[in-house]
Amino acid sequence: MLDAIPKWVLPAIGAFILWGIWGVLLKEAQQGRTWQEVYVTTNLAIVMIVLLVLARSGGLNLFITGRQGLIALAAGFSGTVGYIFVIKALEAGGKVSVVIPLTQLSPALTVILGVLILHESLSLRQALGVVLALMAVLLLTVE
Repeated sequence: MLDAIPKWVLPAIGAFILWGIWGVLLKEAQQGRTWQEVYVTTNLAIVMIVLLVLARSGGLNLFITGRQGLIALAAGFSGTVGYIFVIKALEAGGKVSVVIPLTQLSPALTVILGVLILHESLSLRQALGVVLALMAVLLLTVE
């Protein structure tokens, strides 16, 4: 039965579960701490995971070379600064039940940019999915 499931589905479900837990943990970690403290502390986990990946892979070519290396660096920068903005939104009093769904509108932007920049195609059903996702998040976030 598991053979019928595409290989990408289980990791995607794992991300869904972990990111759902992440939002609640982040809000709890933020209580009584500055955004800088939360950012540095949570990123210690990233350092540990990077070291684990390096150890298990026998080392990686860490040089940023070529266009793809620069794009990967830009992706990391974008994700990192976005993460800081999430922490700052929670620090400023945002409810986790509002901040996290609002920030998770990012896939809709990714779809739009994929069409505009990467020239990917979007079916009518997929476009409707983006619209419905935007509507769902708006319904979740409007108080």
